[in-house]
Amino acid sequence: MAATAAEQVTLGVRTSTSIAALALCAASCGSEPPKPPQVFHGTSIEIADFEVNGDGIDRFASCPPPGDLGQEWFPPVPDWSPPPGAKNDTDPADVKPNLTGQTATERAIEDTRAAFRSCYHRGLVRDPTQFGHVAIVLRIGPNGRVLQTESYGACELQKEVVACMRGDAKALRFSPPPSGKDTIVIPVVFAPRGGTANGPSPNDAYTAAAYVALESLAPQLHECDKQARAEGRDVEAFGVFDLTVDERGNVTGANIDPWGGDKDLLACGAEVMQKLKLPPPAGGKGKVLTRVTFNPRAGTR
Repeated sequence: MAATAAEQVTLGVRTSTSIAALALCAASCGSEPPKPPQVFHGTSIEIADFEVNGDGIDRFASCPPPGDLGQEWFPPVPDWSPPPGAKNDTDPADVKPNLTGQTATERAIEDTRAAFRSCYHRGLVRDPTQFGHVAIVLRIGPNGRVLQTESYGACELQKEVVACMRGDAKALRFSPPPSGKDTIVIPVVFAPRGGTANGPSPNDAYTAAAYVALESLAPQLHECDKQARAEGRDVEAFGVFDLTVDERGNVTGANIDPWGGDKDLLACGAEVMQKLKLPPPAGGKGKVLTRVTFNPRAGTR
């Protein structure tokens, strides 16, 4: 159940204001002149809803601004090792001869272009206006097979589109990597032919960096989800986080309002959000507003 207007969660601790207290203030404070709105002198940004899904296909409801030239739109891909017992045997029929001198990444991009476009076109049936991007990560085992796929920086694209691309990428075959493992990143961007009409606006670079910083906390948010599942609790929850940031980019305060779903799952998420590390904000202080949703039901996005 969602919180009422008189409730909020502060750093995972729920506080409430009684209706009687509100009524008392209405009776005693009504004669006071209205206070002028406070002007925030600092950096204030908003991050789109970040969906944390138990199957690992996380996504932002809207894409971040482009930021500065060359600025990354997905977090650093963590290191990876093949699971124990990964096969070293290679079937020569699985490996395409490299006659063009292309790198493994160049070949992966070429070999997935048609399949990824097909996944996207299937998604257009449900949402003909969707444009966005995602980085599909391939984890290559010692025999050149894709043992695992991951996705980062997904935004606006439907979850089913991202799942389709990850599935198609897993069918690729490569030459056995000399080190026994390899990681390939395929950046995929779907944009309108004429480009986007949105021009640059203040704080674009800071906002783009904040998207990446939030997604870097995804592994810890997934631990909250795993704990809820292990305890047999509800795994659906959402909260709108209003974060206060100091001059070093550290979160010093967080309110959650409104919120709904499993309170303990959201409290765990609140503890993770306190670890958000942002660039130092212009003006010496910052405000960040974002919504985090755990396992949204199909059809609600």
